[in-house]
Amino acid sequence: MLNLDKIEKTELIDCSVLFFQDNKERLDKFLFVQFPEYSRSYFQQLINNGLIQINNKFIDKSSYKIKKTDIIKINFPEEKQFDLTPKKIDFEIIDIQNDFIVINKPAGLIVHHSERTSSEEITLVNGLLYKFKELNQLKDNQRPGIVHRLDKGTSGLLIVARNIFGQIKLASMFKKREIKKHYLAIVKGQPPKKGKIDFSIGRHPCKGHMMSHTSPMGKKALTYFEVLKYYKDCSLILVHIVTGRTHQIRVHLAAIGHGLIGDDLYGYQSKLISRPALHAWKLAFDYKGKKFNHSKHVPQDFRNLLFKLNNNN
Repeated sequence: MLNLDKIEKTELIDCSVLFFQDNKERLDKFLFVQFPEYSRSYFQQLINNGLIQINNKFIDKSSYKIKKTDIIKINFPEEKQFDLTPKKIDFEIIDIQNDFIVINKPAGLIVHHSERTSSEEITLVNGLLYKFKELNQLKDNQRPGIVHRLDKGTSGLLIVARNIFGQIKLASMFKKREIKKHYLAIVKGQPPKKGKIDFSIGRHPCKGHMMSHTSPMGKKALTYFEVLKYYKDCSLILVHIVTGRTHQIRVHLAAIGHGLIGDDLYGYQSKLISRPALHAWKLAFDYKGKKFNHSKHVPQDFRNLLFKLNNNN
């Protein structure tokens, strides 16, 4: 786990003094060769988190081709350790397969630790390790079995790998966008009946705990939505995300002026619900020739909000 708040050491590499057979070496592969004690994916993480500069400019692509004239600056963050002790946590198991499980994550539970969470906070991973002992075999001291995530305040369906084959396969499926994800959300105002949002998303330039659609380090993000019902000053919408950027739905809807009800970071605080009104409703994918379609109705706090909105119409 990388502690992005603290830098352990900084390294400078002058590429002009190194021997190059050609100028086609990828940045992540080049750094892996220069520092074999770290993995290639580790350097991809550093690149994604804006911790590597070339010629005093931040680089956001692992595929950047190194040149002899380059000066590379690497900021190595401290390694942050977390408690992965198995702990009994209540969550609903929707489906169990040999390679993966599907669970219903309750709102208020974080999936796994990040560089900005307290090391003492109990996570879904703690509960998964308690119920599924085989996850210990994945040898991952950060997030064993986790191939995608939901925000702490988001409820709903989540896929978890049970073994290394499942982890590699599912991660590849998410990267290729072969897993369809649909969400239900309640937003402020009345957006168009249907819409597409394609703003790039990256880390907020000033507020490190937030994401932004105006970030200079933004990556492509694509969201589709459809209004299911209009209320007096809110709307219930169905959301389909093609990409899976951090806080994507929350950022995209806020960017078009229709932030989530209950979202005190990007949207609108509410006395009617104490967390963002967002629920991972459906998952659909093919795995080893078999079709999987799962859905899970919204939890009680979401239903209560809908009931109150109906009464206010």
